Amino acid sequence: MLEIHLFVNPLGLGCINCEQSLLTIDHDISTKINYQFIPLLNMQTISETMSLYQESKCGLALRNHTAQVLMQVTMDYEAALFQGRRRARLYLLQLQKALLNNSRHYSNELAQKTAVKAKLDIDMFLEDRQSALAKRSFKRHQQFASGLGVFSPSTAVVVDTDNPKYSLLVDNFDMRTLIDAYRNHQLDNQVSPVSLAKQLSLFTCVRNKKN
Repeated sequence: MLEIHLFVNPLGLGCINCEQSLLTIDHDISTKINYQFIPLLNMQTISETMSLYQESKCGLALRNHTAQVLMQVTMDYEAALFQGRRRARLYLLQLQKALLNNSRHYSNELAQKTAVKAKLDIDMFLEDRQSALAKRSFKRHQQFASGLGVFSPSTAVVVDTDNPKYSLLVDNFDMRTLIDAYRNHQLDNQVSPVSLAKQLSLFTCVRNKKN
């Protein structure tokens, strides 16, 4: 099985593109694929988000507002993760589609409506999105990214769980790159297995359920 940890801008297109690609490659790879979105919140994702939404002004107030929105969206995703990876991915994808495809503005009301569509427990979601536990989960995710030297969205770490000593770090990740690497047996120790195992242990959340 391939385990994919995809680092994304929570308000970017990476999740949507990855999800769409995954739906088309079952016949290209003869192994199960399990994947998780890992949000990145840094200066690069803030600048990328401002550019994506065509914010021509670069004032401090606008940048701070963008950072606050990104932070809350990330916290919402962390809260959704407590109810399972699949539902969390669905939540983030639905939210991105509303913001990117339908030109909606982020709000608490939109977050709650999206949580309903993703079939989350609303009371739990509303409690967790402001909780210390979600903040710790967020911190672990950022430590995981930093520990692997990942600062740009659309970067992925791919692990072959049948051969756990092999792993691959891919910038500007796309499914064709993954298919070619898998078919040509190019998964190698570009990421130190010891380092990867150590970093993975940092962000494992006690309340996070497996797919």
